[in-house]
Amino acid sequence: MKRRQFLQSTGGALALSGISLHSTLAAAADDFRWSRASAGALVGQSFWLNHPQFGAMTLALASVRDPASKQADPRLEQFSLLFRAAAGNQVADGTYDLDHATIGRFQLHLTPAGSAGDSALYRSDFTLLV
Repeated sequence: MKRRQFLQSTGGALALSGISLHSTLAAAADDFRWSRASAGALVGQSFWLNHPQFGAMTLALASVRDPASKQADPRLEQFSLLFRAAAGNQVADGTYDLDHATIGRFQLHLTPAGSAGDSALYRSDFTLLV
């Protein structure tokens, strides 16, 4: 087999595997449903924020917190995600693309929530109809 033929055949295989990986991640993101329980299972795991200025930034889900005041409506589930990131680049309040190894790519609104030691904190609030 000549080099050109080899590159053409492996390039096609790589392209197909890329399509397969993208569709697998998209399916994972479509299958995942946020809830306090599903978020709690992700505590301690890494997420990657795709920032337009800073590039890929690693975030770790530090905790899932209940709101300060309980909602009286039993049809609602409210909680907040608290993420930790390196303090180097401050991310403004906004909606960002995030990636996770299991969930895939999704959008999440993050709000700066101060700092803890050498980490920047970001919060994402959820109010879900159950």
